[in-house]
Amino acid sequence: MFATWLISPQYGRLRSLISAILCATLCGCGFTLLMPVMALNLETMTGSGVIVGLNGAAAALSTILATPFIPRLMAHVNGRTLIVASLVMTGLTVPLFPLFPVVWLWFVLRFAMGFAITIVFVASETWINQIAPPEKRATILGLYATALAAGMGTGGLLLAAFGSTGWTPWMAAFLLFAGGSVPIMLLRGPGIERPDHESSSLAAMIRAAGLAPAAIGAGLLFGATETIFFALFPVYGERIGLIDTSIGFMMAAGALGGIALQAPLGRLADAIGRLRVAIIATLACVIGPGLIFMAGANAMAIYAVMFVYVGTATGLYTLGLAIIGERFDGGRMAAANAAFVMAYGVGSLMGPAVGGGAMDAYDPYGLLMVTSGLALTYLIFLAVRHFTRTRQLTGR
Repeated sequence: MFATWLISPQYGRLRSLISAILCATLCGCGFTLLMPVMALNLETMTGSGVIVGLNGAAAALSTILATPFIPRLMAHVNGRTLIVASLVMTGLTVPLFPLFPVVWLWFVLRFAMGFAITIVFVASETWINQIAPPEKRATILGLYATALAAGMGTGGLLLAAFGSTGWTPWMAAFLLFAGGSVPIMLLRGPGIERPDHESSSLAAMIRAAGLAPAAIGAGLLFGATETIFFALFPVYGERIGLIDTSIGFMMAAGALGGIALQAPLGRLADAIGRLRVAIIATLACVIGPGLIFMAGANAMAIYAVMFVYVGTATGLYTLGLAIIGERFDGGRMAAANAAFVMAYGVGSLMGPAVGGGAMDAYDPYGLLMVTSGLALTYLIFLAVRHFTRTRQLTGR
């Protein structure tokens, strides 16, 4: 029966969806395993938090710089071949880190790895958006986000199991990236529709951003919020008096929210509209930091708030992708998705710098003011856009 499923044209679209989702999930798992492994090894090598932070920024910078080139690559290279080649490049990069423990070289390798992983995510998400049925697009993207969040959470568990020293974590990451290419090669179905020359240019990305500013704003806000959560909320927890165990549970609660709430948000978006659900999710992101402040050092209260806050914030990524799928079709999605991922990279690069500075200036609650303020800015934009569209439709 499985052999029939593998070759039946009836299930071709499903096979392609599964292969793209599995690939991105394994890639996300490998990346979240490597991030702390690199950070902890760099800390041992240099004893410098600045070096560790700058190395992390190299990954965000590679995302920003890679995205303008990806639609052009997708226009000239078969989609499956491009994804597999990027995974091979990523996998071959992994063992070079422990083989050559040289700080400046690790910056080069981190940049190259970030470039290749960005190609995988842009291509995979474009693929999913292209072949997902319009009436179920947000639901499918919600399932994709759930799988991706679960994969990223598993990366943390693998770190706990393998540690950060020796060859084991590096080889585990290598196998995860290599494994990501297996479903791409094995599960055959509709491929990625290539963008034409005009749709793969930097100008096409800029036009796409102008046509779907709500999606671009969602990418910016999610990139900033996600990175602030992982980089700065542990410090916030420490400064308000939480013990290490409570901080760990707080982070786990946020990660679980990111896993649990994506599919429900996607189904709701398909039912009542993506822009409306984006407004609801953004409102939760405005209120969430205030509730975190009210929870104080009450561990159980802060776990509950983090579950909902991080879960709805993660939903902005799902909703942003769904809005892109609603606004664009075929090869035009590649430029739009690249613009979305670039916005995510910009948010990831800028969010921790602004949040960290605010937390030092108004210790520690400046962080909450920044996260709420960013969401409020986006909420005002969404409200104005929704009001304007409603007036245009009603002719008032």
